[in-house]
Amino acid sequence: MSPFPHVAFFLAVGLGAHGILHAGEETHWAFQSLRQVAPPRTDCHPIDAFIESKLREHGLELSPPADRRTLIRRLFFDLHGLPPPPGRVAAFRKERTDWSVERLIDELLSSPRYGERWAQHWLDLVRYADTHGFEVNTERPNAWPYRDYVIRAFNEDRPYPRFILDQLAGDATGEDAATGFLVASAVLLPGQIGKDDASKRLARQDALDEMIVATGDTFLGLSIGCARCHDHKFDPITARDYYALQAFFSGVDYGERPLRNPETAARARATSARIAEIRTRIDREEPSAAASRTIVIDDQDAGRTTPLAPKIGHGAQSPGTGRGNKDDPGGVDRVPNLSSNGYTWWTNTPGRDVFTYNPGSSGEFRVWISWGAHGSGVHTRDARYVLDLDGDLETRADQEEIAKVDQYYPSGVSQGETERVPLWSGFLDAGVHQLREESRIILRGGETRTAITADVILLQEGAPSFAHPVLRPPVNSLRNVERFRAMKARFVRFTSFATIENNKHEPCLDELEIFLAGADTNVALTGKPTSSGNYDDPVQHRLEHINDGHYGNARSWISSDKGKGWVQIELAEPVMIDRIVWARDREGTFSDRLAHRYRIDVAVEPGRWVPVAGSEDRVPYGMPFDEVNAILRNLPPETKESVRADALELARLEKKLKKLKTTQEVYAGRFRDPDTTYLLNRGDAEQKVEVVSAAIPVVFGRIPLAPDSGEQQRRMALAQWIGDKANPLTARVMANRIWQHHFGRGLVNTASDFGLNGSPPSPPELLDWLARRFIADGWSMKKLHRLILSSRTYQQASNLQEKAATLDGEARLLWHFPIRRLEAEAIRDSVLAVSGNLNLRMGGPGFDFFKTRGGLSGFPIVETFRDDGLRRMIYAHKVRMERAPVFGAFDCPDAGQATPSRSRAVTALQALNLFNSRFIIDQSNVFAARIQKEAGSSPGEQVERAFQLAYNRSPRPGERRRCEKTVSAHGLSTLCRAILNSNEFVFMP
Repeated sequence: MSPFPHVAFFLAVGLGAHGILHAGEETHWAFQSLRQVAPPRTDCHPIDAFIESKLREHGLELSPPADRRTLIRRLFFDLHGLPPPPGRVAAFRKERTDWSVERLIDELLSSPRYGERWAQHWLDLVRYADTHGFEVNTERPNAWPYRDYVIRAFNEDRPYPRFILDQLAGDATGEDAATGFLVASAVLLPGQIGKDDASKRLARQDALDEMIVATGDTFLGLSIGCARCHDHKFDPITARDYYALQAFFSGVDYGERPLRNPETAARARATSARIAEIRTRIDREEPSAAASRTIVIDDQDAGRTTPLAPKIGHGAQSPGTGRGNKDDPGGVDRVPNLSSNGYTWWTNTPGRDVFTYNPGSSGEFRVWISWGAHGSGVHTRDARYVLDLDGDLETRADQEEIAKVDQYYPSGVSQGETERVPLWSGFLDAGVHQLREESRIILRGGETRTAITADVILLQEGAPSFAHPVLRPPVNSLRNVERFRAMKARFVRFTSFATIENNKHEPCLDELEIFLAGADTNVALTGKPTSSGNYDDPVQHRLEHINDGHYGNARSWISSDKGKGWVQIELAEPVMIDRIVWARDREGTFSDRLAHRYRIDVAVEPGRWVPVAGSEDRVPYGMPFDEVNAILRNLPPETKESVRADALELARLEKKLKKLKTTQEVYAGRFRDPDTTYLLNRGDAEQKVEVVSAAIPVVFGRIPLAPDSGEQQRRMALAQWIGDKANPLTARVMANRIWQHHFGRGLVNTASDFGLNGSPPSPPELLDWLARRFIADGWSMKKLHRLILSSRTYQQASNLQEKAATLDGEARLLWHFPIRRLEAEAIRDSVLAVSGNLNLRMGGPGFDFFKTRGGLSGFPIVETFRDDGLRRMIYAHKVRMERAPVFGAFDCPDAGQATPSRSRAVTALQALNLFNSRFIIDQSNVFAARIQKEAGSSPGEQVERAFQLAYNRSPRPGERRRCEKTVSAHGLSTLCRAILNSNEFVFMP
């Protein structure tokens, strides 16, 4: 069956719950297919033919054409909501051809100012605001992406059916923000709803009703919400129809969700691929894991140090990231600050032993020492470091002095001035020495009688001769690479000894990858995992996730023990491997449960473990660190520059990726599996009658939609039905809205009610002709604008004709162009434009008219505006149920109700508000300053420039005399203030 059969068919078969169509419903004009109508004449503009035909019936005719100044001002205000620049008016007045008007119309429609102006009409209609409404009226901080979408859609001239589809199913079209339409109205928040189930069900019905009402009013021009409790009293919409429409939205909730952007996602993927490419090159230069031991002993380590004299104090390093400062991340010429808590100091006595480090390990180690440096001369110039081989301080034959240090300077500096603040020295190479388990390193006083200091030392077993200790980056949650010389292995075990946050949680790994030597083949994927114990979560954290090839917390392994545990992979056969990669969460969501003390062992035979990597040679977790400098530090000169270039590129790309991945939230439709929808008796959520499926009102036929259709499929089907060219309402309703905003009144005066209770079209033939032309032109709103604006009807003068005014005082027949007051937004924007203070930055969160953005504390007004506060008014943070200061008096809606057409009252309060507001006073001063800059100090020139900027004309002789007198007596700002409050300024001609 056609989705739009003749209504009379349903008269025969019955309708709705009662099977009745009321008299007239079957022939109501709005429910009939668009008629094929020809203009009454072909020798003029089609619109003029329809209008003049109606005028002749009443003995009237169109007014003469408007003068060029009036026309350009009308077009600018109508399409942009801003006055034209004086230069553009002068150029237009010189051009006398018809195509100059067409060119101007095209110019205005192609400007981004058009979208800002016409999006406001749409936002009025859908009740857009940045607060939730009702008593609490809390902020809705991420509603603005919907407003920006509407502006963009108008500027792009998005075909109207696509515009509808975006707003009902933007999650399917890549326009997530557009579904802000579904939830644009006020809503009760969870805390405002009773805790009992009945109250929750009622609130849900109210929320769904808002979606139905918005869809019906906006796109169809039908008050479908009237059928919530009973069959519609006027239109052929039954209660069953109402709940069948509700089923389209039964999986839609109000709320915030991440704003997806396909273009941004594609750029992020490309950037990630480039990062991976560069990262692979840099990884090849990263220091290999040291299977040998690295021992770090801080002076505060009570288990591995022994004070031999009472300490005098503790030196805290100066804050900052410079060399030796507390948060020094290191550089190409130095390692990062490994001194965790500053240094210890004693009064120096020559030859006195004050402190020992006790490594407790035997073997050959390179020893690196550090101290507290201070350039003020308070530290000893010759501290001595002595290796005591047997650890017995009483026997000195085995003692060897391994370093003598001037603690005035940092390591590597021996002359000149240095900072007079406490610093960490950095490491000094004290050579390679054979140690026993009992060996100790003594700090002994030199000859200089000043303070002597102790700080961290580091020992590396079998370390080559480099200018600095070789330390790998600290562990991180995203990705840790362990490189080592190629070894044969069948078993690989990762053992955690401690996790961050003092072993608060069990260790977690999202993947353990094992790579063939010299290749990128991950052989762990086919291995068999085992562990010391598994966390009790059978869904996300499972043993088999350790080598399943998927990253992220949702597919990870967690140990059963806090802080510790091991996981092991048995490979199919022994193979040569040289790299292991592991992470906590490569998706970057979680950073807890990170193992920061660990070891990786391999074996060919079970139990015969050989360590290949671990945390010992990594900078301790939480220390400041520069990964790139760590790599560059010990590279040969021929490699250094290429790695440095890669590192700079990597840093730039990672910064770019972070920005691309920063998820903007949007207040829009949140979607889930649809609830079962019931026909409710009298709209009572507690009185379910029967289950209903998603369907359009029966009067319009049926659409092919299965009862078990998915949630998104339902909304798409509804949008496609609404946007179908055979729908008798959609094109009529939108064509009428566009006509209304151009002329101040629609061909149908009830713009959102095309039902039996609404006004009939006048003339009806013109509405159908416009609707058909709208469809034929690809549903292009800009083409419809051009069509209307190019007519004599639009371009005629607004002068009063006595005879016509007597017959048609409201100019419904359009015998002249109806002048009208500008809307609040256009007035404010125009004030800023002529003062030269308008900020044209587009998009993003709105500026504030009030000092609070929502809530119960009231809304004290902002009186002075700067920067963002000087943007166009469409970008204001709109508080529901509060009129904007000053401009609220100009019938600016408060988003409490849909506003298809604003009232245009003219009241004394408007004049008082405008004249006495801080905003107008401030902008009058700015306007005056602009005039003085552009026109100089002559009152005559100033008056001329003021009129050109505000009115696009020169003052008349009488006006000039009075204005010059005002400037001389009261100053230029006073004149500017009067101009901004004049009728000519706030009316569209």
